[in-house]
Amino acid sequence: MMAIRFFGTLILLFTLTFANAQENPSLAHRMQLRFSGNVPHPVSNKAFRRSFTGIYDLNLSYRIRIFSGFNAGLAYKHVIWKTPDNKIPGLNTYGQFNGGAISISYDHAFSETATGFITINAGQARMHYYGLSMDSIPDNFQSNYVFNYGEFETGAYFYTEGNFAIGVHFGMVFTNYGFDPYKLALDEHKAYIASDLEGNVTQMNIGFSVVYSFLKKKGGG
Repeated sequence: MMAIRFFGTLILLFTLTFANAQENPSLAHRMQLRFSGNVPHPVSNKAFRRSFTGIYDLNLSYRIRIFSGFNAGLAYKHVIWKTPDNKIPGLNTYGQFNGGAISISYDHAFSETATGFITINAGQARMHYYGLSMDSIPDNFQSNYVFNYGEFETGAYFYTEGNFAIGVHFGMVFTNYGFDPYKLALDEHKAYIASDLEGNVTQMNIGFSVVYSFLKKKGGG
């Protein structure tokens, strides 16, 4: 429902601002910095979804215009997860996700100030768990994990003054990380069944971003 409302708002904004793009900064400049903040929601691995809630998801990306509306660059992601009282009472365990990725995106100017975009990131991340509580250390105890991840984002941003813009977006993050609560001794605090461990960790993001475009292209286009 939240995603439907988001896309409904996005379509409305596109409709209200639709026009032939002239000097939209997203297309008139060669480089772009983008910082985004998200509220992350766990979607799958059920054990991870039953154990953790997202605190925040922060992203910083640097992109260079390749041709037309296509860009390529690098992205950094930092995410914090926590065991809340409504999932595991009294346990303050955190999961810290840090990742780096190659980023490819496409921008489409809808007007002189409005730009829609699609972004795909692919890279590697490390998850570190801390604040763990256990009566005994499991034989297979592991608090650090390295895995691959991919991210898809779509949304829009709107230039408010000069080369600065603010935006909204929806995204999904996919990993090949299969969360196992037994390796963190979380089973001492919550009951799990075998089917909870099925699938890899996936998250949904809804958030806002700030964009700065710079190094104006000579001759435009």
